[in-house]
Amino acid sequence: MPLFAAGHNDPGYLPDSPPTITRDWQVARDALIEDLRYAADATQTWADPHDCDDLPCPTYGEDCPDNLAADLRTAAEELQALQPSTAWQATVGRRAWWLDDLGDQCPECGYPLAEGGWPQSHRRPGDGRACLLRLDDDDTAMP
Repeated sequence: MPLFAAGHNDPGYLPDSPPTITRDWQVARDALIEDLRYAADATQTWADPHDCDDLPCPTYGEDCPDNLAADLRTAAEELQALQPSTAWQATVGRRAWWLDDLGDQCPECGYPLAEGGWPQSHRRPGDGRACLLRLDDDDTAMP
């Protein structure tokens, strides 16, 4: 019963927001595709219209929002074409984007999901305290 996580962060740093953690690979993939497309739309809106037929862009250089938005959309298309249960990562727009297989243990406490399934609440193996990570009704983790 593996868990999958999808998210994004600055390379070498923790994610800005909690990643999507779920038993359903497709849910994790679709959440990341939505984040990539949202980032592409948001990135493209902040620049004034300009002509950037050349690389690098004569107006914005390497930080051209049109080119960055296109790279984000390309990453979303690549992710859309993945085979199920495939891990994926890319660095686009100076951000790391990833879809990982977390294996059969709770990422918060190490609870062995393969042995016990994912109970509504479970106890951390180390000290017996309740783990704060839970799955909601659609098998997506809620921190």
